[in-house]
Amino acid sequence: MDDSGSAQDRAKSVLVVGGGVAGIAASVALADAGFRVLLLEKRPLLGGRASSFLDPIVGERVDECQHGTMRCCTNLADLLERLGVHHQIDYCDTLEFLEPNGRRSVLRGSPLPAPLHTLPSFLRFRALSLRDKLGIAHALLKIMRTNPRHAAWEQQSFASWLASVNQPPTAIRRFWRPILVSACNEELERISCAHAFFLFQTGFLAHPQAFHFGIPKVPLASLYTEPTLNTLRQRGGCVRTRTTVKRLEVEGNCVQEVVLADGERLRADWYVLAVQCDLLEHLLPKEVIESDPYWQRALQIPLAPILGAHFWFDRPIVCPKAVAVLDRRIEWIFHRSLNLGKDPKQGSCLSVVISASYSYEAVEKEHLKSLLLEELTACLPDVAEAQLVHWTLVRWPKATLSPVPGVEAMRPPQKSPLSNLVVAGEWTQTGWPSTMEGAARSGYLAARVICNQEGLPCALPVPDLPKMGLAKWLLR
Repeated sequence: MDDSGSAQDRAKSVLVVGGGVAGIAASVALADAGFRVLLLEKRPLLGGRASSFLDPIVGERVDECQHGTMRCCTNLADLLERLGVHHQIDYCDTLEFLEPNGRRSVLRGSPLPAPLHTLPSFLRFRALSLRDKLGIAHALLKIMRTNPRHAAWEQQSFASWLASVNQPPTAIRRFWRPILVSACNEELERISCAHAFFLFQTGFLAHPQAFHFGIPKVPLASLYTEPTLNTLRQRGGCVRTRTTVKRLEVEGNCVQEVVLADGERLRADWYVLAVQCDLLEHLLPKEVIESDPYWQRALQIPLAPILGAHFWFDRPIVCPKAVAVLDRRIEWIFHRSLNLGKDPKQGSCLSVVISASYSYEAVEKEHLKSLLLEELTACLPDVAEAQLVHWTLVRWPKATLSPVPGVEAMRPPQKSPLSNLVVAGEWTQTGWPSTMEGAARSGYLAARVICNQEGLPCALPVPDLPKMGLAKWLLR
């Protein structure tokens, strides 16, 4: 990109740094608005942490860490529609939970209006006692009548709130923790009430389909890489992978150009920085970072780790497409072979996830392999009889924003102090926790800033699902 030509005979140019979900969302929205977009990504595939890598042993794309979505993730769904791949998400109205003894409990929808749509299955939820269910119902009623945006809830941890409403230990262990640790990638002691209340209201109480769980039917990179390349190309844009940005040159209050690792320099009218917040200080001049609290607060945002592993076995393994695991080290097991539509007779690939994996960051790889295989064997009897063919481990030490009390004050708006630079990422102000939905929203919000500055209409981000049924009157 360069500055040749006049505003009259060319579209305004935008250079987007970072090809994760946030960068893709910003790029596609801006291209749809008529901007000339160049997207730069240092890795060979797009999607960021929600991406894949090519495993040389099995010769296929393997996800960095298994991700799922929900019907309440309206902006992610909109992005996938724009990319023409939303049909590659398999939604289900059932959430399965596996106890250590092998017994399963299920949450599923019913014809009852929201927020009662999961009530029949909740009453039959075998992993919880009657005392647990009564306690949970009491807490959910309080959550329904609470405004999660109130500043006080941002300062209190959800663990302390659960104690204040007398939640039984089993209810915490088998209901609140499995849902929130997976959604927030953090322990209950480090999740603010604001985040927890919002997730339950938006994901489970407001709309009868909001909790429907979606699993990709293709590797994550296939949701984003080729579809984004094609979408931007059709709109006059371009994607460059394997391209590392070294720094942004700033003069006065304006970004002048982007300098690549190989020395190439690129210029644009607008710049979108869609990278993780801890990378800001490596890309922007020191004097820019020190000149404004906007950048200093962003660099203080705490980040939480996540761990994923994939295991290939030589035979079919009986396992649901996705199951939440109770009272174990791992949170989820995904039957990757089923999800991708592969013949189980060819063997099985199982993916496991440990959220907020602080205690496993220093564990040696082979020891971790033994621990995870022990978990799988305890959960799924077929694993004990199977031969392990291959396995791979993925660690993200700084995977997501940690939703600790007080973190919202650190999250910056997308419009930065530099006049032609906006930022995007799930760590920015999105109104959502650190999720793929939050990333998509941030990209759309960044695009809206640029459109507004250029006097163009922008109807983004997409609204949340509406409150339905009784939830229209019961939820604050």
